[in-house]
Amino acid sequence: MSKKIEYKVPDGYFEDLRTRLSAIPAQEKQPTRFQKFAPYLALAACFAVAVLAGNLILSRTAMPAASEDEIIEYLINSDITLAQIEDYLISNN
Repeated sequence: MSKKIEYKVPDGYFEDLRTRLSAIPAQEKQPTRFQKFAPYLALAACFAVAVLAGNLILSRTAMPAASEDEIIEYLINSDITLAQIEDYLISNN
């Protein structure tokens, strides 16, 4: 196989390329309102998803609070005197 280049630039292409490019009118597009605020909307959506995901994870993994009856049962089964349990109940009511 020979390495012959089969493509070539037309004659005079680069001589008037600059003039042809300068003849093309510059088209400036004004961004729409949505295009202006799209990054802010995307950021707000990311924060909303992060908050919702965090809330979902924390609500699924959080331990429920102990009820007063559970606390009393724990105190009765531990080595605490009745006077200490009464003091606890009086101080928490």
